[in-house]
Amino acid sequence: MIRFVMTVLVLALVPLSAAAERRIALIIGNDAYEKVPRLDKAVADATGIAATLTAQGFETITATDSSRRQMNRSISEFTGQLQGGDTAVLFFAGHGVEIDGENYLLPTDIVAPTSGERDFIKSESIALSALLDRVRATGARTTIAIIDACRNNPFQSTTGRSIGGTRGLGRITAPQGTFVIFSAGAGQLALDELTENEDAENSVFTRLLLPRLAQPDLELRTLVADLRREVRDLARSVNHQQFPAYYDELLGDFYFASASSAVQVTINPGTGTADTMRADFDLARSIGTPEAIEAFLDRYADREDEFTYRMALQLREKDEPAARPEPQQKPEPVTPETDQRATIRETQAALNAANCSAGTADGVAGPRTRRAFQRFITDTGATLRASDLGTEKALKAIKQRGSQTCSATVAVQPDVSTTQLEQGGFNIAGNWQFRASCPLFIKTTGSARYTRTGPNSFSGTVNDSLGQTASTQVTLSGRKMKFVMNWESVTTYATGTLAADGRSYSNVASNGCTATAWRIN
Repeated sequence: MIRFVMTVLVLALVPLSAAAERRIALIIGNDAYEKVPRLDKAVADATGIAATLTAQGFETITATDSSRRQMNRSISEFTGQLQGGDTAVLFFAGHGVEIDGENYLLPTDIVAPTSGERDFIKSESIALSALLDRVRATGARTTIAIIDACRNNPFQSTTGRSIGGTRGLGRITAPQGTFVIFSAGAGQLALDELTENEDAENSVFTRLLLPRLAQPDLELRTLVADLRREVRDLARSVNHQQFPAYYDELLGDFYFASASSAVQVTINPGTGTADTMRADFDLARSIGTPEAIEAFLDRYADREDEFTYRMALQLREKDEPAARPEPQQKPEPVTPETDQRATIRETQAALNAANCSAGTADGVAGPRTRRAFQRFITDTGATLRASDLGTEKALKAIKQRGSQTCSATVAVQPDVSTTQLEQGGFNIAGNWQFRASCPLFIKTTGSARYTRTGPNSFSGTVNDSLGQTASTQVTLSGRKMKFVMNWESVTTYATGTLAADGRSYSNVASNGCTATAWRIN
């Protein structure tokens, strides 16, 4: 869906200088829990990760045996240092729990919960999704979260790390630009040790991860694929099931270590030059628009004494008439999108607490959430409409009703994806709207219209908020999507995933941009 904008946006496609982007890591390891079973290897895991990442050029903030206040201070220090374009790595080893579809990281001063204290535990813990949202709000280009907290219930006689009614952590929805790794799959137990009294310093997952972080030129997805297999095989050696889970919304490739020990975050592989400033200038000059030259000058404002910068100034002055006033930038509209997602997340948790089965509390009002909300209205007779989902009014109404609100019997709803596949595949023909985010914090909106050209192929037109149009071809394979977009001067490619209900999708384009689209008819 994302096009190659032949003005400012095109500058985002050139390779960014590795030196201009910092790599900052927050590492937390908690062993000394006060009211729940202590752990033995979490601090050692955190110490090992911190030493390895420091050796790879990361600025590291390490916190061990931290209370809730200390964890929040470390997180604030971490997010306070992050800036636009940075790489952020988060590692947590300690107790973790999944409650009402949300994953919580637990400080050492967490108290042992009793009946009816779920909300208290939530308020005294760190919600993983909220933490990832805080990191994303800093403008960090890449976020890697490694969570070694998929442990068993500590109120049972085990060596695990969890406080929920079931073992392990739950599935999540990772924000754009984020890669999340769990030490075990959803509902699985992650082992601290293979046998009693073994002399290994680290947990099973972290001991296999550490050497890979220092391996040169090992791309993240290859690292994770190898790591998952080795963890699975090692766990099987003691008749245990552990297969690390990951959630990939990352743009481009990522390397913890390279042959030169330099940062490698590739947006467009293969386009690098020795002088990225000169490459950016050549590209801006070839575009020839005032916006392209202005974007170049903004990027290299700290290098104004260099010859290339002075040439760009001359080009801008040549283009500007005398006494030309400063362009008035149109303020970006303020939208309640972030607040609404938080409200929906709370609503999903409240619906789950009310036995209405809204699924994971991820802030996305998908089909299951909508069905749960309608079920709440039907079973309680609440004076709400379906359109009230995501409002404070609806959230308050659900919370006031308390737990066990929905009836025990749930009508089985057909899986939309299965139904549509049986009818010959998904059909995206119709009108869509989209919202896109690109490198350099460039955002755009637009619309698309598709018509079916074959059983799994579609063609259409795309229009964006800057007034440009492209023809596009889309191929479906199940819910997987491939796009080819032909703009006036360039062709871009994208891959995406269609939602199970067929009414929305997200994709990542070859220029490093991401988009979310939804059907309007």
